Amino acid sequence: MKRILSISGLASLLLPTALLLAQERNMDPFPMLIDVGNLRMTMNKLNGEGGLQTQYSWMLAGANPQQTEIFHWPQDRWQSNMLYQIFNPLSLDDNGIIDEFGVRKPMFTRGDALTNPGKTDWAFEVRRYRPPQIVVDGIPLNPPYRWHVDRNLRSDIKLEFEDVLGQFGLRSHVEIYAFSNPHLADFFIWKATHKFTGETKRPRESSAPTDTLPDQTIRFWWPIAFSFGPSKAGEYSTNGSFGFEGEDDLDSWFSRKSELVPNRSRDSLLVAYYWDADNSLAAVFTNGKSDDMGDPDRVTGFLHSTQIPGYALLYADKAHNQKTDDPAQPYAMPHASIVEDLWGRRDVNLKLTYRGDDIRGRFPPDAVTAGLASRPQKGPMRFITVGPYELTKNKAQNRYDSLTFVYAVGSGSIGWNAADSIGRGWFKSEISDAEKNAWVLKGIDSLWKTMDRANWAWDQLSKGLTIPSPPPPPDINVQSGPDRVEVSWSYPSPDYFTDPGPGTDDWYAWRVYRKQGAYYVNDPLDQRSQARWELVFETTDRTVTSYFDRNVQRGVDYYYAVTAVDNGTQNSSGLLNGVKLESSRFATRSQLPATSFKPGLSESQKVRVVPNPATVAAGGLGFSGTPNKILFVNLPVKCTLRIYTETGDHVKMIEHYGTADHEWDQRTDGNQYVSSGIYILTVTDGQGLDGQPLDNQFVKFVLVR
Repeated sequence: MKRILSISGLASLLLPTALLLAQERNMDPFPMLIDVGNLRMTMNKLNGEGGLQTQYSWMLAGANPQQTEIFHWPQDRWQSNMLYQIFNPLSLDDNGIIDEFGVRKPMFTRGDALTNPGKTDWAFEVRRYRPPQIVVDGIPLNPPYRWHVDRNLRSDIKLEFEDVLGQFGLRSHVEIYAFSNPHLADFFIWKATHKFTGETKRPRESSAPTDTLPDQTIRFWWPIAFSFGPSKAGEYSTNGSFGFEGEDDLDSWFSRKSELVPNRSRDSLLVAYYWDADNSLAAVFTNGKSDDMGDPDRVTGFLHSTQIPGYALLYADKAHNQKTDDPAQPYAMPHASIVEDLWGRRDVNLKLTYRGDDIRGRFPPDAVTAGLASRPQKGPMRFITVGPYELTKNKAQNRYDSLTFVYAVGSGSIGWNAADSIGRGWFKSEISDAEKNAWVLKGIDSLWKTMDRANWAWDQLSKGLTIPSPPPPPDINVQSGPDRVEVSWSYPSPDYFTDPGPGTDDWYAWRVYRKQGAYYVNDPLDQRSQARWELVFETTDRTVTSYFDRNVQRGVDYYYAVTAVDNGTQNSSGLLNGVKLESSRFATRSQLPATSFKPGLSESQKVRVVPNPATVAAGGLGFSGTPNKILFVNLPVKCTLRIYTETGDHVKMIEHYGTADHEWDQRTDGNQYVSSGIYILTVTDGQGLDGQPLDNQFVKFVLVR
């Protein structure tokens, strides 16, 4: 399904979005969320060192290591979060920078000099469609959407924010694009434009002449590191606890020629990546082995950390006045670590490490292969460094130079089935350590596919071309029922069926998915059952918007999701031409479980009131802890309950559906307790399980208060 892109040309794409100036911005941004594809990233860090652009694990979720990683992939997997740091340690040349007081600073030591302190000035979000509304048993699960919707958006979501990096007088404008297209759902595109405005404070904090740097030209390299560790699930499975940063990951890089965009000037991509390596300090497994690469489960052998996350440079300005891609970038892809470098060093050569000009080299392999360490280091950082560049600020000339860099960030893996079969085979000693580890590293091929698809998407965006996307997900309603669960869905408007690009209705089918047990796949509560999401219903009739799931067991929790599929006729952009596209299953997952129950009766004259007579002092005849509780039992599936006094005064009306029982707390419609006396319960408009009408029923009971 096409979505026509309304902005054309690379030059227009690389300019900060001028239209935002007239739209509402959030000046006190709450967490920014990317959740439209297979990944979920919540950017919780709102101020401090670098604002949203630079985030550290210890600032993301306080002292709770379980939540210190913000990139979940795949997002339906239990504790699949991995990204613990985004780090931009801008490195100036030896001339440094002139600060707001006219003092030249070399900026070569650890601390503020290389951590880009700053604050987020504003944030903004726009989506192609609002998030679907999800209701389970009458409970709305999604809050009202507070951002903006644009049907002509070229991605499914775009986040924007600006950080003021006061130490360097830079304003960084970041745009993040993500997609629900299942072939483009494993990455996001990060486009950063850094402008030398001279600002040392956000406008709302600025009041003095010294809040602006003097006119000058700076020369610098810009390293960036997206630091990934093993999944938190793997960490917990092998170590029995959660930790901070990557405890046993290694980092490296590779280069491959693009298969999807072979004719660009940047015909190859250099990809930085991480993988879960062997922790030599891990406890021995019950099979007598100790190699924990891939984080095998200690009960089943399932490999919890087969993800190979990484990132690549897709575009870099040649210069502030040459807005074309420079295929000679990146300058370097150096290695560093949080413990030994970010925390452990204060020497003048730290900036050389971050830009790739120290003894380690500009493109070193992983630390163990390079001889820099004997085992994986805590908190590896693999930088992609661009430079050197120059930026000039000249107020008299109204000159504030800027540079734009574009990155793809995503993940690959051998997949759940291979992680399960290889892990179990290793656990049974049918597969050696070397074979297991080789399988984990096959995820590099999957990562490359992700990066090349991101490269293709960026090429489409930069040229103003179309990017196919599936139909939007519908709103869904899940209702627990008697021996069944009902799932219904709908679009909020008929135009959801129409592709907003060519105006073509290319809707094809609805699909319903179900998972039983825990909400997340591989949750320790039910991972031994291997319960995963399964397709339970599909229809090509758009008027069919409900599904009764009767293949359920009482007492078992079930979760549901509904997707929409297009017919593929509009998918002719050169990537998987004619392939049907399905909306994200993750978008409509019901976060609360639905559970079937004992149905109401399909026969009449069975209703009883328990206890009867009912008294607060009934002792064992009542309900322990709830002395006002009365239970109407053996009810029909559907009926109307009315309670009257013996003289015919109305007391209470209850619309009942589903179960054979209904509780009453002895309160009237006016929320007042009833008095002692004789009461009449009428059961009218009764229906059986298949909707057949039932006779009215009348029951007399006594209350003593």
